[in-house]
Amino acid sequence: MIRLEGSYTFDGPRDVVWEVLMDPDALAKALPGVQSMEKVDENTYKATMNVRVGPVQGRFQGTVKMSDVRPPEGYHLLVEGSGPQGFVKGEGDLHLEDQGEKTLLTYTLESQVGGRIAGVGQRLIESTAKSLIRQGLNALNRQVQARVQGPPPEATTSAPEASRVETPSQPSSPPDVEPPSMTQVTVEIVKDVVADMIPEEQRPTVLAAVVGFFAFLIGWLVGRSSK
Repeated sequence: MIRLEGSYTFDGPRDVVWEVLMDPDALAKALPGVQSMEKVDENTYKATMNVRVGPVQGRFQGTVKMSDVRPPEGYHLLVEGSGPQGFVKGEGDLHLEDQGEKTLLTYTLESQVGGRIAGVGQRLIESTAKSLIRQGLNALNRQVQARVQGPPPEATTSAPEASRVETPSQPSSPPDVEPPSMTQVTVEIVKDVVADMIPEEQRPTVLAAVVGFFAFLIGWLVGRSSK
């Protein structure tokens, strides 16, 4: 059993943070490895993820269910997923608290992992999970910031008063935020795992070697695909 708990401060009011946390499109763009998230009913989603833990990479399909939903305070979360490389089951609680113009999120999560992916060891799984949570929360915060700032004003041109026609305003869609690439996610996981598992005095050397290897591998794959 893996237990994770922590907190995060979002740069926006609680109602905006809640709106993002309940938006499947925003979650799919923000959460690392999530390829799709489809709403089944008011509190249930189907998700597809592509996740790498150490040398094991796998595609998982599963469900995300929310219960004890208390807008905009929090909810209980239940996650179940499986794929060729194993399975994951988890549940936890999320709570939102006003902090002036910001919002404090506190969370507790417990998960169980089985199959081949569990063979990499609990410590590596925990480090990877912490990295994915950190990256996901940072990406969600960018979604929050974009909604607080709103879309850029549209350029307008002056026209004679008589020719102007009043049109009803349309509700604006949330600003689009570019999701991180799989390469960016992987590099960040490597950095976090090194920081979590390697003694501080050895980190620069190990990190340079590992990131250099990934850069070489990615460059080789890109060069191969262009031929």
